[in-house]
Amino acid sequence: MDDFSKYALTGMIAWVVVDFTTAFNPDIQRWIRHMPLIWAFYIGYPLLFAYLIYRRRWSDRKIAYVMLVSAFTIEVVLSNNALLYIFPMMLVMNPIAAAIYGVVTFIPNGWWKRRSERERRRCSSS
Repeated sequence: MDDFSKYALTGMIAWVVVDFTTAFNPDIQRWIRHMPLIWAFYIGYPLLFAYLIYRRRWSDRKIAYVMLVSAFTIEVVLSNNALLYIFPMMLVMNPIAAAIYGVVTFIPNGWWKRRSERERRRCSSS
């Protein structure tokens, strides 16, 4: 499996776990009611970033910028998440939202990079 596929699969799993535990826990019926659109997000977001990271070879700075723009678009424009634009709650929630999106955007990439570096070192030392 290539790095693109590994990142996309790991990103999809990460989004299911993160979204269920933050946005929809304990309201499973709401999660099921929004399921077709949510699955499009769970598949589309990791595929977009896998494409930008592995096919286009964008830098981490560009990826972070796109991540922040997509987080704003998804959370404020599409989801109308009032916690991110009502003062004073926005002072706490915006850094938390950026951290959540940062984790699910950058962590899968880091896992595969470190693993492939360890494998390369192991092969070169043998």
